[in-house]
Amino acid sequence: MPFSQVLQTLGQLASGFTQASRPTRLLEIDLEDRGGPTPFEQAAIGTWKTEDGSILIDLRPDGQFHKAKPAAGAQHRGRYAVDRSKLYFEGETGWVALGKLKRGTLSIGEKHFRKA
Repeated sequence: MPFSQVLQTLGQLASGFTQASRPTRLLEIDLEDRGGPTPFEQAAIGTWKTEDGSILIDLRPDGQFHKAKPAAGAQHRGRYAVDRSKLYFEGETGWVALGKLKRGTLSIGEKHFRKA
C-alpha cells in the first residue's frame, strides 16, 4: 500500500473522532479580499476529473470545492485557495492537501486531474 494511501486512510479514520461542528478559521489567502479572481484562480476554477473518471473535483469561484467519488458514493467539501500555481485545500473535517497546477494538469498527491 503506498504511503499516501496509508495517510489518507488514517485521515479518514481520524475524521470520525473530530467534532462535527468545529469553528471555521480563515485561510491565509482569501479570494474575497481582492476585486476579482487572478489569472491563476481563473485557470483553476471549474470541474476537474481523473483520467479514469473515478474522482471529480468542482472548484468554485467563491473558494469552495466539492469532491465526489461516484463509484464509492463518497462526497467531500471544503475550501481552497490559490497562490500562483499552488492550490491549498482544507476539507470540512480538517484534512489539508497541496495541489499543483501545471500545463493544464492539476496534481494532488499521486492523482492527476484534467478539466472536464
